[in-house]
Amino acid sequence: MSFAQQRLCFLHRVDPTGAAHSSARCFRVTGPLDTEDLRTALEALVARHEPLRTVFPLGTHQHVLKQARGDMRVVDVATEAEALRHAEALVSQPFDLEHGPLLRLAVHRVEPETHLLVFFVHLLVADGWSQQVFFEELAIAYQAAVTGAPTTLPELPVQYVDWAAWQREQLTEARRAELSRWWRQRLSGIPLVLDLVSPRPALGRGRRMHRVLSAELTSAVHAFASAERQTVFTVLSAACGVVLGHHSGRQQVLLGLAVANRDLPEVERVLGFFVNTVVLQVDLRGNPTFRELLARVSEATAAAYAHKDLPFEQLVADLAPPRDPTRSPVVQVNFAYHPTGTAGVLGLHGCTVTEPRWDLPTAKFELTLRVEDRGDGTCTVWAEFDESLFDASFIDDLLTSYEEVLRAAAPEVPLSSLRPAHTTTEQRLTRIFADVLGVTAVAPHDDFFRLGGHSLQLIDVAARVRTELGRDLGLRELYQNPTAAGAAARLERTGASR
Repeated sequence: MSFAQQRLCFLHRVDPTGAAHSSARCFRVTGPLDTEDLRTALEALVARHEPLRTVFPLGTHQHVLKQARGDMRVVDVATEAEALRHAEALVSQPFDLEHGPLLRLAVHRVEPETHLLVFFVHLLVADGWSQQVFFEELAIAYQAAVTGAPTTLPELPVQYVDWAAWQREQLTEARRAELSRWWRQRLSGIPLVLDLVSPRPALGRGRRMHRVLSAELTSAVHAFASAERQTVFTVLSAACGVVLGHHSGRQQVLLGLAVANRDLPEVERVLGFFVNTVVLQVDLRGNPTFRELLARVSEATAAAYAHKDLPFEQLVADLAPPRDPTRSPVVQVNFAYHPTGTAGVLGLHGCTVTEPRWDLPTAKFELTLRVEDRGDGTCTVWAEFDESLFDASFIDDLLTSYEEVLRAAAPEVPLSSLRPAHTTTEQRLTRIFADVLGVTAVAPHDDFFRLGGHSLQLIDVAARVRTELGRDLGLRELYQNPTAAGAAARLERTGASR
């Protein structure tokens, strides 16, 4: 197996439900869909791509079956609501890694020319890039089946098992040690836990919410990135760091990024799990302008990609963070940006295919923020989260904050202006900090000590908090959270669920 497959098999044994290790998509198909031709197309892809007929005996190695049939079900339903209930039931059924199949396709016939098509796959056999390839080739194979023409898919030069062997050959001990040393230095001194929620077990109860950003705002973000000679990804990830830093009271935020790992042209059309997670540092220290933050994020992104070959599970082992069953190691929030056409678009001959914004119950991580450009000029910000950790109200607030930061972002605007007091507790703490320090105003992320505060004044802050807020905030906690935002997060544990 590849290093990533090893980790996924281990995580599957920890959580056999598979909710965190799978991907679900749901499409509405309008038109004369031929389900038998669709089945023929699926069978062609199963024969073409080894991962679609691969199983994992005992979770210790991968075994490619010489022959296998695609798992496709056709169900007649009365309404789209009933179809969605069927879809939710499908994605709640755990995968059997030892026997397969690890790809399920379900077609729910609502009317003769209205179908809902559900695609559900385990990441062991198909990552996000693979899904885009799968949809493109399914469209080609389906058209060939409908028209009776030959399938024009060129032979694959390699399969995933070839790449897995190559990966292990390339990661020599010397190269691994070099990468490990760089990452340990890069992340030295940065807290590896982002306190968005109170400690509690992540139960993998997935949920998705979304916010559609207007075409006007989407266009403004793209224009801003162009004017600053930065990528759209840099602007969007920097804004994400600002929001998470605000909600957690942290000056340094670590985001998980999924790297495609498809540098070799031979694997461009190969299905499999190539992705590796790299860590992006968003450094908010010193109240930089947004332009300065963009430069920091751009440099950090380039550096992370230059050192992307260390498998994430090995990075975790090297950093050896304290074992905490209530937290994912190193990064708890993942971020992704999908420009138009890169999220995997399905087209079927003679039919119109759309993808409704349905919130299927999946969550690969504690929290993933994903921005997708849409064909109509808007973009959708998805929040995929574990609802045993986060309340819907917190996620809605997070999405609102993200939109507000994107609207307010400008080159010379300091971050403190982008992150105003967000809660009543923050507002009251900024006033207490200002009164104790004898200054006119304190921003939520101003450091108490950098403003000239000292230990005796911190005792005054603690006393005022007890008197005015009716809460206890110890001196140790204030030392560890010397900003109004950080202290408020400590008091409220922003995002805490029930």
